[in-house]
Amino acid sequence: MTNIVYDREALLRTVSTFPLIDNHCHNLLTSDASLICPLEVCFSKARGDALKDASQTSALKRGVRQLAEVYNCTPTLDNIKQVRDLMSHTDICKTCFEPTGIQCLLLDDGLDALGGLMDVQNHVGFVDVARRIVRIESIAEKILYDLATSVACTDQKTLNFAAFEEPLKKQLETYAKSESVVAFKSIAAYRSGLNIDYVPNAEAAAIALGNFITSFESLPDKKGSVRLVNKVLIDHILNLAIDIAVQHDIPIQFNTGMLYKYSYPYSRQAGYLASVYSNVYVDTGLVFPMISASGQQAILRELLEICPSNKILFSTDGHYLPESFYVAAIQGREALSKVLLESVENGEFSYEEAIKIVKQIMFENSNTLYKLKLTPKQIDKEEYKDTSGEQRIIKLKKMGVKSIRIGFMECSNQYRFHIVPIDRFKNYVIDSGLTIARVLTALPYYGDVVPDNAGVDATGEVLLRPDLSTLIHLPYNPKHANVQAFFENKFTPIDPQFGKIDNSPDSLAFPLCPRTCLKNITDSARKDLGITFLIGTEFEFVLLKDTTPPVPVDDTPYSSANAFRVSNSAEILDRMVESLQEQGIEVERFHSEGGGGQFEIDTAPETPLIAADKVVVTRQTIYDVAAQAGVKATFVPKLFKKQGLFLLVGTGAHVHISFKEIDKSQKIVDDHPSGLSPYERSFIAGVLHHIKAICAFALPTDLSYTRTVDNYWAGSWICWSVENRETPIRVCYRPKNGPNGRYLDVHFEHKFVDATSNPYLVISALIASGVDGIKKEMQLTTNPMLDNPASLSNEERMKKGVTGKMPASLPDTLKALKEDKALINALGEPIIRCYTAVKEEEHKYYETLTYDEQIEILLKRY
Repeated sequence: MTNIVYDREALLRTVSTFPLIDNHCHNLLTSDASLICPLEVCFSKARGDALKDASQTSALKRGVRQLAEVYNCTPTLDNIKQVRDLMSHTDICKTCFEPTGIQCLLLDDGLDALGGLMDVQNHVGFVDVARRIVRIESIAEKILYDLATSVACTDQKTLNFAAFEEPLKKQLETYAKSESVVAFKSIAAYRSGLNIDYVPNAEAAAIALGNFITSFESLPDKKGSVRLVNKVLIDHILNLAIDIAVQHDIPIQFNTGMLYKYSYPYSRQAGYLASVYSNVYVDTGLVFPMISASGQQAILRELLEICPSNKILFSTDGHYLPESFYVAAIQGREALSKVLLESVENGEFSYEEAIKIVKQIMFENSNTLYKLKLTPKQIDKEEYKDTSGEQRIIKLKKMGVKSIRIGFMECSNQYRFHIVPIDRFKNYVIDSGLTIARVLTALPYYGDVVPDNAGVDATGEVLLRPDLSTLIHLPYNPKHANVQAFFENKFTPIDPQFGKIDNSPDSLAFPLCPRTCLKNITDSARKDLGITFLIGTEFEFVLLKDTTPPVPVDDTPYSSANAFRVSNSAEILDRMVESLQEQGIEVERFHSEGGGGQFEIDTAPETPLIAADKVVVTRQTIYDVAAQAGVKATFVPKLFKKQGLFLLVGTGAHVHISFKEIDKSQKIVDDHPSGLSPYERSFIAGVLHHIKAICAFALPTDLSYTRTVDNYWAGSWICWSVENRETPIRVCYRPKNGPNGRYLDVHFEHKFVDATSNPYLVISALIASGVDGIKKEMQLTTNPMLDNPASLSNEERMKKGVTGKMPASLPDTLKALKEDKALINALGEPIIRCYTAVKEEEHKYYETLTYDEQIEILLKRY
């Protein structure tokens, strides 16, 4: 016989992995109806103008941090909206429901103020089981409306009360017998109060009905529904429903009319009623997520003071949007674990008793009361997500992780990290950050030296603030995990740089933080223009078996099957892809490229900050897995000076950008021959207008310019195309037809970018340039280039409007960046000043080296 261990870990595991029966919630909106429902309704009962104040509540702020976890984005309401705007309704529902562990929903479908509710059974798929709770007043109101409408169309002056009562009885009887219905529900508290007259008065009810019919006939506007508020009628209807519920042995849920289903702020009184009446149970709904964490825990403590644990029923009161279910479920689990752990420590319960209470509240009580006959479906080996990172850190420790890498990317695209023990990270760094010298944000690639005029020097410090949404285990280095960080200003009373302490969010933002730069630019695009972006990246790299001089692992051509035979490349690539997938990066395809030892891995599109983070993770994975296999992976843009087959090719990091106009009703569509919308055309025009300055970020080393020449598939002339790989910007259509045969899915490939670029800065520059084009309504003055521009004469190119070449050197593009006021304003003057200073310092150093020395230093860094 197996001994069961009851301890702290067992209690936390039960709270995290035992399934939930949501004993009271409401139907989700359909896909179309959800578009008009603001996300704020998940955290507030306010509606209309009052809803805007929900952003100032602790409930919403906490909920935002928790939703950022599941959507893998920075914790702001706008960022969450940006991510979900790019997802289908089904994907949003699956994303929110999957981690909740909700096995069964009991749905009151009477909450239909917005219309467009999903059918009860359409919730199956997001959860295993869905059943209906019938709202008594809604059924009565429908019968009343039909009856009143019928009378209004005749000369009938009197009405037999049975004409109302009998159809109501019949419908309620039918529902009580239905296998899909588990309970009745009354909202009498909202309409006439809970002082119910339990002695039916048929005569008074008949008079009330007659008065209702008379008043209905005088209504100027009958909109297909009525609102039942007469106390006499409500009392009569409720008594009738109670009799039917008793006959068929099904429960009736009563909304208490207080602020929350927990009867808040009278939760102790509700617990008392459940303790003295055998047929009274208490529902936890809407406490989660409508009040603070401390308030939730206080209420749960009050309830457990007096209420039998087999009388407490878990519910979310989730409604309309799946996020309301997600946040309520995780907060319910968090509160339950904290209160029960505290109770065990205080000697009120043993661990065994606490575990039993968890199972009762979360599943067993509802399963028994509603006669569901469900078998609990355990959440297998999955810790519940928490915004504090505590559960993930527990999971990482169980996986053997000893250290956390806190990483940051500086101007020259060198990924650097500090490593701290995992307990130090948990107990100190998460809350307090990690101090580093400010100058570390501005070091050139060739060495740790301080450039002149970069705006930083050896004085001053900044904080590395971990972004917990990026915390991942490194499968190829199992004792380590990695987290990306924001730079923040560090303020102290003796700081000569800042003097007075200022801890406001704006002041905390460090102007040389590439992650903050990208976040601000995408946030601004969403706010000002109502557009959101998706970024996809191609990762071309070369595997070398020796670096002095560089020798590729093979000499096979593009997509050659032989590339996976002549060396251990197949095993290396498989391990890279597996490692990426284990880190949550979706790989779309991989293959050998056109140069010796060259390969490509393409990853799925993400929102900009997440995409840039995943670029960093992908590059590091490629580097590290290759090194473990005894070869060298490099992203150097042009390795070989010798001209010959397979050696002319360059190594790029093409960036694919698509964007979505959030308010589809405002999207302008015309008949432009390209099939692109005005915003899309202006975006491309903006990038073309700023492309020389963008190249300072996209082509950031002197060697980068050996790739953007004629016939190298990177684009040497400033123009755009459709499906033409000899232009710097290529419009790509997916084979997906919409109305009238028009393409629906379009994105823009920027082929001139290489992987010596800082992903945060180059994506910032591309988006900022396109947004500038949209704001200024720039027009595409040329048609898409259908030919290889290099194959045309100057006269032929001029006829097509192509007159400018891509920059030929790093100094040229740095000059263009310094003169580009729009990009300077968008990215911020401090980061432009620092970046150009670093790149000018690198150029000076590069000029002192021979070609072989140049390759040697670049191979060490990239």
